Amino acid sequence: MVQRIIVNTYGWTKPSPGRLSVGEGEYVRENGFGHEDWNFNRDLAIGDYIYGYAYYEPSAVKAVEQFCIAFAIYTDHRWRLIGFYLDAEFVSGGALTNDGVLRAKARDLLELRSANSLGTPWVGLDAKGIVQEIKQEQQNLRWKVHIKNAILLPQPLAIPARLLTSTNYRITRPTAVNAGAFTALRALASRAALPEEDDETAFPEGREVWLAHRARERNPAVVKEAKRRFLRKYGKFICQTCGFDFEDFYGEIGRGFIEAHHTTPVSKLRHGSTTKATDIALVCSNCHRMLHLRRPWITMSHLKTLLKPRVVRA
Repeated sequence: MVQRIIVNTYGWTKPSPGRLSVGEGEYVRENGFGHEDWNFNRDLAIGDYIYGYAYYEPSAVKAVEQFCIAFAIYTDHRWRLIGFYLDAEFVSGGALTNDGVLRAKARDLLELRSANSLGTPWVGLDAKGIVQEIKQEQQNLRWKVHIKNAILLPQPLAIPARLLTSTNYRITRPTAVNAGAFTALRALASRAALPEEDDETAFPEGREVWLAHRARERNPAVVKEAKRRFLRKYGKFICQTCGFDFEDFYGEIGRGFIEAHHTTPVSKLRHGSTTKATDIALVCSNCHRMLHLRRPWITMSHLKTLLKPRVVRA
């Protein structure tokens, strides 16, 4: 099936700010946030599984089956594909209770409140109250999917009208599609051109591992904290491998620019492990490409031994 979900600027890893008055405003004002706002946050997995949200409850007969869900948004007058749950199970009782997950979600909602973007039902609660309410809300997270089968695309893809023709652009219930259409959506995703700076060939396990790795490198909260710690210690951004300083080389335009590198390949992480600021290294664009170039990965310490004295050419 195809399920429309709320627009999210963080890749559905945490709730987005700025939605009270535009687009999804009515829904967010009434519900506080979008239940699906954490649908692709692997750091919140419980026992290797993400418990996500889709506005669908199968009949008792169908509830024992597995489901494949394509998630889509509607923007700029087009349906756009954003990701998949493959072989998902419906869990009538909702997600398991996990204190770490509850606290992480509470922090996200407190951050949302500080941006004046948390809906009415939640704004009057303190941190403890938010945790208790989130615990109750876990019963709505009824779609259990293994983290390897929760696939988020690097960017939304326009869906051809032949695959999704619904004219009800505010639908909340899922749209059933036949197996051929769903296969075509999967093919559309697999054919999508990768951004030039990304190289999935560096991952022998394939595209899905690459997507998981990039999601960790682009986790805004973790990257922000890694940068904050680095600035506090060094006062400026320099590559932790070669020492390159973008501001020193390019001037004002280079100030504050640096790339984030997750130091451990996703394929070597334990299922359900979280990404911490200490897992992120700050590197220049060239070193980042070199770190991803070979199989197995080149480590930062190894790459440092390969550096040659710089030769300045006219």
